[in-house]
Amino acid sequence: MSELPGARITVGERERAMRELAEHLGAGRLTLTDYEERAAAATAAITTPELARLFADLPAAPAPPAPPPDPAAGFAIMAGCAAAFALILALAFGGWLWLMLLVVVLVSAPLVPTALRRRRAPGRA
Repeated sequence: MSELPGARITVGERERAMRELAEHLGAGRLTLTDYEERAAAATAAITTPELARLFADLPAAPAPPAPPPDPAAGFAIMAGCAAAFALILALAFGGWLWLMLLVVVLVSAPLVPTALRRRRAPGRA
């Protein structure tokens, strides 16, 4: 909802309030009659205090779950570390062959999660 105490609410805020009321109904915190009364009040609400009163005796909605980590970020970190390591080895030992390590890591890295999932797959012996 809006941060200003007397601000007019948007259609999105009203719809979010209706969804939250439906969640409270589904969780058993509201009776059907109480839900209908609060839904009608939410539909008629104009300002944020009017909506806030509908939720005063209800617990706050739980925070949405965190998004899963991006596998591309892990791959980018691994690729950067492999590039630095291969460059250090190439400079320290004076050969370009160490740079092939970078190619091997970059080609095989995307295959590692798939291989691990297959290894841990249930039902396999």
